[in-house]
Amino acid sequence: MGNNFKILQIVDSLEIGGTERMSANIYNTLTANAIENYLVVSRKVGPIYNFITEKSNVLFLDKKNTLDFFAFYRLFKLIKVIKPSIIHVHQTSIYWAFILKLLYPRIILIWHDHWGFSDLLKDSDRKVIQFFSFLLDGVVCVNDKIRDWNIRNLKVKQSQIIYIPNFPLVQVKQRIQNDIPILLCLANIRNQKDHLNLVEACAILKTEKINFKLFLAGSLEDKNWVEKVKKKVTTLNLSEEVFFLGSIINISELLSKADVGVLSSVSEGLPVALLEYGLAGLPVVCTDVGQCKEVLGDGEYGWVVPPKSPKSLAFAIKEALFNTELANKKAIGLKNNIGKNYGADVFIERYFDLVSKITGFKPLDKLIFKKKIIG
Repeated sequence: MGNNFKILQIVDSLEIGGTERMSANIYNTLTANAIENYLVVSRKVGPIYNFITEKSNVLFLDKKNTLDFFAFYRLFKLIKVIKPSIIHVHQTSIYWAFILKLLYPRIILIWHDHWGFSDLLKDSDRKVIQFFSFLLDGVVCVNDKIRDWNIRNLKVKQSQIIYIPNFPLVQVKQRIQNDIPILLCLANIRNQKDHLNLVEACAILKTEKINFKLFLAGSLEDKNWVEKVKKKVTTLNLSEEVFFLGSIINISELLSKADVGVLSSVSEGLPVALLEYGLAGLPVVCTDVGQCKEVLGDGEYGWVVPPKSPKSLAFAIKEALFNTELANKKAIGLKNNIGKNYGADVFIERYFDLVSKITGFKPLDKLIFKKKIIG
């Protein structure tokens, strides 16, 4: 296979989200290291497109629905022209990839499983993927729970189902000092992220006369859930403290304004937002879901609290705000941990190890990794 192989990623959109940011991070990193690769976007373009460094190999299908034959035919023609060695598909793009594998059996098919509800996964879930999993050559999982599920349920060699942590590409300017502390939650507003838990924790802070602002940065597309959160904010008299920012393009600027990064989810894979908080040097408070505890060193590098516990969340936020010495120590430890264990070079090295297991070849010599920054 040598150094001439090509990687073609397929992702549903480039909207703000962890899966979308990772597809762009992988594309930018491969491109920076002169590895020929392509990013095919099925549906929406989205803000993440602005942070892709070399756009010539980003291609769009304009998919209208699941059974859009014309969009699939465009993808089929792209595969025929590009002749990729590897098709790397993110999350639900796996369904069309199964058809591609049947049409092009010699192409290596790798699924990147970001499943955000990993804490709630049952063996009976995702039956279609289980049935067609014999077409997969490898699986990249974003946490150990997802890997365990895949090992139990998919027809793929265990050695070719691997956990590789997500990695961030973000550069943050000098942090801004605020008169009123800013809590930042980078998470699309939907059930899984449990903003209700966070809002209730903020109500506790307010009853204790603690001044703060809460910035909720994430998609507002889930109208029903957004309405629930806004109603909770109003009911708890937090309208002057809580701000709905929607999807934010300039993540770096927002991170520079924050004092504490918070995630209050009921389930996660490995949230890119958590890694971005760490790179920005923020003290972090998050729930014990997905791979969050691992990233935070079992609490050594941040505060880990049970999900659905507003009191625990409020107590941890309060300590992160007022125990400055401890907060700084944890933030420095987190930044170092992310640099050492969650970098682009770690991802790419493990990824090529997987390719080697699948093909029997060492596809690349050691690379000097060049990191492209996502804003």
